[in-house]
Amino acid sequence: MRELIASYSIEEHCRRAETYFARHPVPEELHGKPLTRPSDAPDLLFSFATLVRGLELFPGASVVDFGAGTCWASHYLSQLGCRVIAVDPSTTALDLGKELYRQHPPFGDSPAPTFLPFDGRRLDLDDASVDRILCLDAFHHVPNPAEVIAELGRVLVEGGIAGFAEPGPDHSRTPHSQAEMRRYRVVENDIDLAEIWDAARRAGFSDLRVAVFHRPLYLLDLEEFDALLAEGAGSDRFSERTRETLANERIFFLYKSGERHEDSRQAEGLHARIEIEPAALEVGAGESVVARVTVINDGTATWLPASAGIGGVCLGCNLLDAHGELLTADYLWFRQPVSEGPVPPGESASFDASLPMSETGSYLLEFDLVSEQVSWFAVYGTRTVRLKVEVRG
Repeated sequence: MRELIASYSIEEHCRRAETYFARHPVPEELHGKPLTRPSDAPDLLFSFATLVRGLELFPGASVVDFGAGTCWASHYLSQLGCRVIAVDPSTTALDLGKELYRQHPPFGDSPAPTFLPFDGRRLDLDDASVDRILCLDAFHHVPNPAEVIAELGRVLVEGGIAGFAEPGPDHSRTPHSQAEMRRYRVVENDIDLAEIWDAARRAGFSDLRVAVFHRPLYLLDLEEFDALLAEGAGSDRFSERTRETLANERIFFLYKSGERHEDSRQAEGLHARIEIEPAALEVGAGESVVARVTVINDGTATWLPASAGIGGVCLGCNLLDAHGELLTADYLWFRQPVSEGPVPPGESASFDASLPMSETGSYLLEFDLVSEQVSWFAVYGTRTVRLKVEVRG
């Protein structure tokens, strides 16, 4: 492996990556990833899912898919609402990725991806311009890891996260890697976390965390399963299998120095206390209910104003009958902003909400906050508030 890296320039290594894709005998096989083969799919999907969880993605996040290849992971990230920048040294691979998007466009209004060729040294991106970096089984092909880590650190925002799913410290010695290097002359590098962490610190990263996981399917009968939960019986065997898994696999995350700005594009930090005055009203048919609404941000995320689009916080209302049965979900969203500007944790906002009521009867209006294209707050524990309304004829 060391001989192979030293034999060529960085530019030549990039050309060999291009050759690998350009000469692939079955491009349909590349388009089918990660579902080309049942034997490969579980590991690829597991790695991707673990990275998505650890990267703390949110709709509208700008994400570099580094070593994107034919862009299957990029395609999934677009479906999640991310602004994807697919990066690869092979223009043929990126062209296959463009074809994947053309044949299977993401559902809904997803941001269009960007396809960015990589020269092996520098990304054509501004400093501190991307929120997240995902690298799935690609970094071990890099012949100049310290230089690339520095470049990833340059383009990542303060408080940003880079996530990697890679093989381990003995990867180059495996028969498969040796065969790939002899056949294609492509790098199959070892992943040494101590060396990576040393380079990452110099590149402005402040922390490294390694995921502990058990990838192979480990099956127990019901009695063994109950005993494991209740008494820890069999945990030694489970731990041994886990250590075997981790011996030559690494899923890890690098955290860029600087304050992390949690806002309402990330659902987990959403929580509020909602107050409505009055608690009951009587109006005529065709008239509007006018209520005074006060919302207190008692979560951990700053609320973006409604003008922000994705993640903008506004008031939502469901229409229920007098017994609490749902009549109309999303009865009304108040597009006027909860606040003209951001609402940090601990702060509050008050405003008047006006709701037209056309049909006579007894109703309950159920109020909750909504983060645009993210979530209703009640999903994460906010208590909704109901207003009793009598609509007379």
